Amino acid sequence: MTHRAAGRPFSHLSPRQAHLIGIAGSGMRALADVLLGWGWTVGGSDLNIKPVKRLAAAGAILHQNHSAENVPLSADLVVHSSAIPPGNPELLRAAELDIPTLSYFQMLGRMCEGRNVAAIAGTHGKSTVTAMTAHLTAQAGGDPTVVCGATPLGATSGGRAGRSRLMLVEACEYRQNFLQLKPHNAAILAVEPDHFDCYRSLGELEAAFGRFAALLPDDGLLIARHDCHSTRRAAAQARCRIETFGLSPDADWSAVGITSRPVAASDAVGANNNRGLMEFEMRRFGRRFCDVRLCLPGLHNVLNALAAAALAHANGVSAEQIAAGLSDFAGLHHRMEYLGERWGVAMIDDYAHHPSEVRAALAAARLMFPNRRLWCVFQPHQASRTAMLLDDLAESLQNADKVLVAEIFRAREADARPGDVSADDLARKAADLGADVFPGHADSEISETLEAQLAPGDVLITLGAGNHGRKTEITYLWH
Repeated sequence: MTHRAAGRPFSHLSPRQAHLIGIAGSGMRALADVLLGWGWTVGGSDLNIKPVKRLAAAGAILHQNHSAENVPLSADLVVHSSAIPPGNPELLRAAELDIPTLSYFQMLGRMCEGRNVAAIAGTHGKSTVTAMTAHLTAQAGGDPTVVCGATPLGATSGGRAGRSRLMLVEACEYRQNFLQLKPHNAAILAVEPDHFDCYRSLGELEAAFGRFAALLPDDGLLIARHDCHSTRRAAAQARCRIETFGLSPDADWSAVGITSRPVAASDAVGANNNRGLMEFEMRRFGRRFCDVRLCLPGLHNVLNALAAAALAHANGVSAEQIAAGLSDFAGLHHRMEYLGERWGVAMIDDYAHHPSEVRAALAAARLMFPNRRLWCVFQPHQASRTAMLLDDLAESLQNADKVLVAEIFRAREADARPGDVSADDLARKAADLGADVFPGHADSEISETLEAQLAPGDVLITLGAGNHGRKTEITYLWH
């Protein structure tokens, strides 16, 4: 069977038909939004399509579960997420029909062709900086295509179908997927030990980021974290100009005079909330660039704003436009998302699952709600990460007044075996360091503890990248 050639650039100028296996994943749903916005015919399948039911209204053909019959004979290509195994019946059917198949990141690589691509990489902050840069460029009158794995508040996905040559991509280091991209500009936000199922050492991880930096052309630009030694070592592999960002005055992009404002009772919840205001003077090469009022809490978001400003400025956004855009950037779902108060208890939800992220999230929560008792429900993400970072994770939880540890979310991992690290191991380790950790790791046990112990004036933050998130705590607080 002959299909239309896969060699032409992928864009709105040549709409095609694509079938997406794993369409409900965060990145895949963003991809679906972009392709639909470009006028493509899009279909897809997943084990649970409820998160993307809205795509049907835009014309997508959705299938619950995976079956060979889901693949249309007229498809020009099949795209699959990294969670799809080689034996998936739809992949096998595509091979039978001689339909080209691409992984999610191979597809992004094809979409990069002929575009001015800015790719945002790093252990932490990729989603926020990608979305923030997209907001700055769009507010300044640009029309970027955006593929981001998290959803901005007020939006339905992290995908945006633009008509300009500018494309902003969240670049994931897992399995060196970011090497599929073709960036002209890029950011490396931080490099820390992670993804232990594919990187055996920090040196291997640094080398992968170094290869990513080497992708940039001679006339490109790399934005690199100033105070991260691993980032600086990786950035040294770039042939292009490098600008650094950080809180140190020695960084090319820096912040001085940082102040924070707690959440006020009058603050709204949702796309226009002020979740703890950060104010600072942004400097470029030691000179005042603009004054910033950022409606996102925490020093980590000050760093995110510096990186996003540097990328936006490289793409023609002025200092005045950057200041205005940062002031009304509402943030992302599941990223220090303030959900309001119920029964006198404030609720925050965040994606933190690495020790550095946990520290940053708890510190930001303290800025949002100073002098209030802070409860933390943390779900470890992957047994391999938990085992390798056990001591650091236990230490990172010490800034909470009360701690509950949910069962480990075993993403891409087999069921637990005797001797594997457990939620109880982390809970005991955190308690040994002085944290007030409650027993019980099942959802029902966590709900019972919260029901018995939470009091008006408390703050509850849920941390984790798995399936726990808000489920147990919101059920208790809101219903």
